[in-house]
Amino acid sequence: MNKFIRWYNQNRKMIWITIGIIALIIVVIQLFNYWSKVDNEKKLQQANQTQNMNNVKEYNSVSLDEKQSTITGENLSSNQLSQIETIDLFIEYCNNQQIAEAYSLLTEDCKQEMYPTEEVFKEAYYNNVFENTKKNVGVENWIDNIYKVNINDNFLATGKYTKENTKQDYITVEEEEDSYKLNINSYIGKKAINRSNEQNGVQIEVLEEKSYMDYQIFKLRVTNNTDSTIMLDDKQNIKAMYIEDDNGIQYSAYTHEIGESDLEISARETKEIEIKYYSKYGSEKEISKVVFSRMILGYKTNKPNYNNVIEIEI
Repeated sequence: MNKFIRWYNQNRKMIWITIGIIALIIVVIQLFNYWSKVDNEKKLQQANQTQNMNNVKEYNSVSLDEKQSTITGENLSSNQLSQIETIDLFIEYCNNQQIAEAYSLLTEDCKQEMYPTEEVFKEAYYNNVFENTKKNVGVENWIDNIYKVNINDNFLATGKYTKENTKQDYITVEEEEDSYKLNINSYIGKKAINRSNEQNGVQIEVLEEKSYMDYQIFKLRVTNNTDSTIMLDDKQNIKAMYIEDDNGIQYSAYTHEIGESDLEISARETKEIEIKYYSKYGSEKEISKVVFSRMILGYKTNKPNYNNVIEIEI
């Protein structure tokens, strides 16, 4: 033992230099392996992106205006490129006047809310947008599964360009029954809410929310358990009916589109109504409440002043 200690003391400097060199070599090897892994992952990602971009050439009836999302700037994923294939097929059907085939690519939700029959789809959408002619269509990803679609006349065929004939749509791609289907005409989709509040004998239930690119519609069920008529809003203040998001931003109702009879609820009556709000779509925007700030209890037609005005939020 004494010999070993004597040997260590005599060679201590060289021993620690050797240990240091070995440790440095190990660290360098680990760093080299790490950066090699990172470099390989980057090369693989670039190869996948290149392959994805090459897939764009397979589109028959649309052109991809941008290779990145307009909002996030991120490169399109393979799933998004596959979603564009469904849009491409929809446009191809429309360009070839295959109405039934194009209609079959709509989601059941879109059919129910906007085009309940193939004939309605033809009259309200196809005849308005395609007009029995082939169109040039450019597609760009707006965000996530929503795509901005620019629809123009075939300028080479017509020999002229008119801005009035350029149409713009937002198409949302949803997965339905193991395939992609479309919400068209700027319809994003709907979701169930099922929240309620009751005050002064009036119960309001928020049933569902329907989102479009430029506005939102909330479906409500109002139950008047009082013995007199109520008015949800007297339309004296256009900001009295509103929705509010998580950031406290308020969005007023399209008051001018709501008839007084829709807002008037008789004693012991239950009525379902839909109210439209100035609320553009945002992927991260969450509505936290629906507010009626001028609900009138004991409402009577042509009465100039009301004393029993309450606010209720859901």
